Amino acid sequence: MYPDLKAGTHLVLDNTTIADSYRLRRRVHPPIRDPQAPVLVPEEPWEGLSVTPLHVIFDGARGVWRMWYQAHDPKLEEERRKLGRSKYGNVGEPQPIYCCYAESADGLRWDRPSLGIYGDTNVVFKGYSYVAGNTFLHRPEAPEPERWLMVNCEWFSEQKGGIYIAYSPDGLHWRYPGEEPLIHGESDTWNCIVWNPERRVYMLYMRGWHCAAVNWPALGKGNPRRRVNYSESADLKHWTEPRQILTPDELDTNDFYGLQVFRYGDTWLGQLWIYDDDDGETIEIELIWSRDGVHWSRLPDRQRFITHGRPGDPDGYMVIPAQQPVVLADRLVHYYTGHPNPHGVPGRTSFSFRATLRLDGFVSMDAGLQPGALVTRPFILQGDSITINAAAPYGEIVAELSEPYYHEPEGRPVEGFTAKDFDVFHGDAVAHTLSWRGKTDASALRGRRLMLRMMLKRAQIYSFTIL
Repeated sequence: MYPDLKAGTHLVLDNTTIADSYRLRRRVHPPIRDPQAPVLVPEEPWEGLSVTPLHVIFDGARGVWRMWYQAHDPKLEEERRKLGRSKYGNVGEPQPIYCCYAESADGLRWDRPSLGIYGDTNVVFKGYSYVAGNTFLHRPEAPEPERWLMVNCEWFSEQKGGIYIAYSPDGLHWRYPGEEPLIHGESDTWNCIVWNPERRVYMLYMRGWHCAAVNWPALGKGNPRRRVNYSESADLKHWTEPRQILTPDELDTNDFYGLQVFRYGDTWLGQLWIYDDDDGETIEIELIWSRDGVHWSRLPDRQRFITHGRPGDPDGYMVIPAQQPVVLADRLVHYYTGHPNPHGVPGRTSFSFRATLRLDGFVSMDAGLQPGALVTRPFILQGDSITINAAAPYGEIVAELSEPYYHEPEGRPVEGFTAKDFDVFHGDAVAHTLSWRGKTDASALRGRRLMLRMMLKRAQIYSFTIL
């Protein structure tokens, strides 16, 4: 049973917020690249051939954008593999993959400050051996030396490989607390950590363990563990046994390369990497969502959120997003890396792009020429207004408030707030306040248990906000 909706903004992703719909179709909206050209390309000698944005924020206090990105020098990687120090060839120097830092006044043109941490470069962390695919977590309330966390796949030695956490007071100066990994095993993907404030645990997403294809050479799999596993901890020291939470089904390709999770309102959103290694060796991103961070939902037609381009394009084969979008006043800003080569190509290059999406614009419920309708789950109105994020420049949206009433399955319309009283919405707005006969003030209904019912024609709705 779903509880009543709380005050706040609700996405229309699933039936957690929408009790029922008729003649409406959910549609995923990919962010639109802006500008078309890359905003970050390899320029410095230590950046090799590849730059990948890992974590981007806008620091409002300073008025600057901050980016942590991965640099990859394939020549150094090949040198190290030839040393044969382990079965992976990636223990110790030379270190070909590491974390760099950049700043920007506008989020488009990026400066590489000389930090003096690793010589006259903008490199902020090399770890023991191999800083790849790291994700970040800022904890303003933590003790100053541990305000920032970085989760990383790392090898101290062949016997000590796995997932490590580094700490930093400022996001620039990093240290490991010890040589032992938190979780042993190879997880050479984006190991993503987030904090769950309701359950007060850290949630960690990583490469899979205990997978079906392991130890079957006849399958011809180079890496048979491309699944999503989950572990959690209350203290960052003791972690639960990793368990598989996402595995491909009959409608998928054979591999989920990784998962990046971020909190958006009261929902966990995930950027799932769909890896096709049976055909084109491509990676695209699917948007998934969860209410608890463990059990995930997907649209049945598996629409893509970020798609790769065509062969010959700078993102022609693979796209890899940063950890989460940057939320601005009326839009979301996404950074992602485009790869012009298939996954298996050695020494592949990459370029970083920026794309934008309307606020709350991940998924809409759409109606065409035939009108459709929806009704939300019940809520108790605590404020004085209701807003919608919707687009109907060539159509219309009509809304009414009704009270759940089991003797009347359609509910009992509230006098003065019925469809015939509604001021029909024509337009496009991220926060349009609903009104009835020119009246937006619904404070007279405070404390009453209501449902919002809408009729749409040639329109889209992305979210609704109850105050």
